[in-house]
Amino acid sequence: MGEYFISTDLDPRKDHILYRDDEHMVVYLGTQEGARDVDVNSYLIVSGGKGFLLDPGGYKVFPKVLGNISKYIDPRDVKYVYFCHQDPDVAGSAPLWVEMTTAKLIIHWLWERFLPHFGFDISKKGSLIHPLGDEGEKINFGVTTLEFIPAHFLHSPGHFTIYDHRSKFLFTGDIGIALLDKPTLVVENMSRHIQAMKPVHERLMASNKAIKLWLRRVEGLDIEAILPQHGAIIPKKHVKSFFNFLSNLKVGVDLLD
Repeated sequence: MGEYFISTDLDPRKDHILYRDDEHMVVYLGTQEGARDVDVNSYLIVSGGKGFLLDPGGYKVFPKVLGNISKYIDPRDVKYVYFCHQDPDVAGSAPLWVEMTTAKLIIHWLWERFLPHFGFDISKKGSLIHPLGDEGEKINFGVTTLEFIPAHFLHSPGHFTIYDHRSKFLFTGDIGIALLDKPTLVVENMSRHIQAMKPVHERLMASNKAIKLWLRRVEGLDIEAILPQHGAIIPKKHVKSFFNFLSNLKVGVDLLD
């Protein structure tokens, strides 16, 4: 059995192991900095001695991400770098990872041709890109299965969430985004956190129909925590409240007059 290390006293400016067993580990990479720009939550899954990097962030946080990964594995053992969507806060460091590793870049097929605008030539990198189809897929990685669950238009038209079957973590990208007054890694007061999530979800998510489609795909999963790409981790005790909040929320085109 694995151990979970999710508590409200974790410092979001430092890296932390969130789950660990003999063969599998999930690490938060300490990427919240409390600056005026958009903070990113980057995560590393280590399974079978290899790394799967989720949403590594932009150019600015690359040295910190690289240094913190080095505490757990050789960065050259990162085999996949995943971008839940195309924005520079998520994918801006892509060319640096291309230069440093032989990792495949996983992203929705729609954004494959946009990646060269970050500054590297796909044509010279062979099968560098692993494009995801609209329906998602499952990838066997080490001792786990990573399930790519479509979450289109939340907020990107090519957006996915990932369920790690070993840790039972659901990585939700921009779903769960919150505008926080100060860096916070784990939600303590869910009612207050909902107020921090509400305005940015109303602005960035396309429609409640899109939300409900995603909820139907994930509500039956056994979820230990929800790990968004911005904001704070939502532990198991608050997952139901989070889903209820989303289910009843009018967003995007629902609010157009």
